[in-house]
Amino acid sequence: MRMGRLVQLGCALTAGLCLVSSAALADDTSGGPLEPPKGLHGRVNVGGAFVPDYEGSEDYQPVPTISGQLAYDEFYIEARGPTLRANVMPKILPFGLEFGPSLGYRFGRDDVKNDQVDALRDVDGSVAAGAFAKIYTNGLLQEGDELAFEVEGLTGVGTERNGTLIQFGPSYRFSPFERMQMGFRASATWADDRYNETFFSVDDINSARSGLSIYDAKGGLNNVGLSTNLSYMLNENWGVSATVGVTKLVGDAADSPIVDDAGSDIQGLATLGVVYSF
Repeated sequence: MRMGRLVQLGCALTAGLCLVSSAALADDTSGGPLEPPKGLHGRVNVGGAFVPDYEGSEDYQPVPTISGQLAYDEFYIEARGPTLRANVMPKILPFGLEFGPSLGYRFGRDDVKNDQVDALRDVDGSVAAGAFAKIYTNGLLQEGDELAFEVEGLTGVGTERNGTLIQFGPSYRFSPFERMQMGFRASATWADDRYNETFFSVDDINSARSGLSIYDAKGGLNNVGLSTNLSYMLNENWGVSATVGVTKLVGDAADSPIVDDAGSDIQGLATLGVVYSF
């Protein structure tokens, strides 16, 4: 069903998969100082987003979104849409470091709005596994702010594995006013041959089915993006958050007829959510 697939895609996009990896900007949406809480704590963010129909689409759809985190001191399990990851690194170093495993589900491509792309063979979903690392420092420009650099790699596993993505980039977040947080993030994504072949190549059979030109996509830098997040806590537990971002597909992904002829290499994102923090 179209709506079920879009719900899943929206969760993935707002969590950091296909496009800007966006809601990851503000890992702590408490709205107060960015000092890490102690003991058991967590948050849930539920809302909606406006996202592309598929990676490289020029059509957009509204979808519901959800993300959250459950933590004890510096250790946590975090859900970013269909991706789960856990920080297993204790605070034993003289600088901030988070590290741990990641596990996600990559949704395929089927039943899309564009008729030519819809005529292509369906791309099945797959499980992806890997790890992430984040290096950060606090108090750079003001008390409690955070400058960080993060990298995450996920490789498709199982019978429907569809390649490797490595996303990386810096971010900065701070509290401009009491109860408010703002964050900025730049990102880039590298894809291997198998990923780009799966999502951006057009073989002779798919060309005959869709009318798109035959195209053999190779790996390389896949996209670059910028996003910003703003959150405001109405009280100790409840708040609102919003994210806007844009990603530009580059390299073989941008040159694919799936994008160049039937879609767009500029991919936008907008989210709005309600935050519950405890």
